[in-house]
Amino acid sequence: MRSSGANGPRFGVIVSTHVGGAVVRNLVRRRIQAVCAIAIDTVPIPATDVIVIRALPGAGELDWDSLRAEIDRGLRRVVAA
Repeated sequence: MRSSGANGPRFGVIVSTHVGGAVVRNLVRRRIQAVCAIAIDTVPIPATDVIVIRALPGAGELDWDSLRAEIDRGLRRVVAA
């Protein structure tokens, strides 16, 4: 689980073997973590939240912009609820 610091929201990332081999899974995990680090500054996420993101099969085929847009859209939907 990653956090933005001692007082920020926490993110967990789940990437199963259905996403791809080890290299692809690690790439997807690192990209999701980077997108979450950016989202802390752009999406109003409460500091006490714990957010878990599960990468679905096909996530390894997304480019950076598509992955960022998908995660950003999901985070905004969850925060608005």
